[in-house]
Amino acid sequence: MFRFIHTSDWHLGQNFYGYDRSEEQRDFLRQLADIVRESQPDALLVSGDIFHTAAPSNAAVNLYVEGMLDIHDACPSMAIIVIAGNHDSASRLDCDKLLWERNGINVLGSLARDHEGHADLDKHLIDVDGKGIVAAVPFAYPSSFPPIDDTAKRELRQQQYFQGLLDLAQAKNPNQVPVVLMAHLAVNNSDFTGHDRNMVMECVELNTLGTGYDYAALGHIHRPQKLSEHTRYCGTPVPVSFDEQCEHSVSIVEIDSHGSAPSIKTKSIKNLNPLHTIPASDPIPFDDALELLQQFSADERAYIRLNVKVDRYLPAGAPERAALAVKDKQCRFCEIKKTATADTTQHTTQMTLEDFNRMSPIEVAQRYYLDKNKAPMSEVLQEMFKKIYQSVKEENRQ
Repeated sequence: MFRFIHTSDWHLGQNFYGYDRSEEQRDFLRQLADIVRESQPDALLVSGDIFHTAAPSNAAVNLYVEGMLDIHDACPSMAIIVIAGNHDSASRLDCDKLLWERNGINVLGSLARDHEGHADLDKHLIDVDGKGIVAAVPFAYPSSFPPIDDTAKRELRQQQYFQGLLDLAQAKNPNQVPVVLMAHLAVNNSDFTGHDRNMVMECVELNTLGTGYDYAALGHIHRPQKLSEHTRYCGTPVPVSFDEQCEHSVSIVEIDSHGSAPSIKTKSIKNLNPLHTIPASDPIPFDDALELLQQFSADERAYIRLNVKVDRYLPAGAPERAALAVKDKQCRFCEIKKTATADTTQHTTQMTLEDFNRMSPIEVAQRYYLDKNKAPMSEVLQEMFKKIYQSVKEENRQ
């Protein structure tokens, strides 16, 4: 039997509305180490997006290093396999891989190539102590996958890469141990609820991943979900946005042998600072939402977003009043989510490039403001914009 933990999308170093999240991220890594210590798995699979940005701070990198070493110490015999996600820097992860290997930690930042530029598939197959084979594929855009050979068409390279890797795994699997595929990508027809769809990379079809794996440990989509009996996103262990209203956990997976169905259990992760929207249901007027915020327990830790209904725009000083309401509380005010009332909402229409070129700067600003806030720009803001624009024009003349 092959037992492993599947986790992804840690987003270490995320700055959340100006707040430092290192304390809660450190607590997640502590919880993960406790889960490893308790379950003693054969492997830990981290399916990308270790960091929130490609250039993480020194504090975020130190958090990662300390966390990984603590996790390794919780089960020294456990293999750890890490692949880069689209938020990670492949070169940054790769530069320390030799040091990590000395501690049984396999880090794959980029796709390996041989001296002819073809895919070096062997470097992406990891034998976990004869109990399982992991085919680890870090993030790459579909057009960036190296060819299997000189006959591979560019538009088919990604699918051929996955299938070639799985075929090689099968050829090196005489004992028929479980085969696990790791990848960081977006699959069509996934549930993107709570995910910023504008940040989702181009999607691929499920069959792009090929055939021959017993479990696909996917990263990138933040909502945990099964795409098939053998293919799954584990989701984020710590929510990255207010709209991620779903379970946050890591997964413990067991597979008896190659061809067997995986058995999956989840272990919930408790967040030190939960993300709350007030109210959680329909938006209400700002003053009513502010009253609920004032009633929020002074001792309860949380990030807070107010869910507010507006006719045209928020009352003057609304963010400042909300911030003042939590000044002596443990919770942290983050933002106001504005929803325009139905009878005043104005919708913009599509425009051509010619239409855009005919618009004045103030008209462009007005349209953008309307798109973002679902309410027209106030006269005060219009005047401020005109003054700034005029000032810039005068500076450019000098």
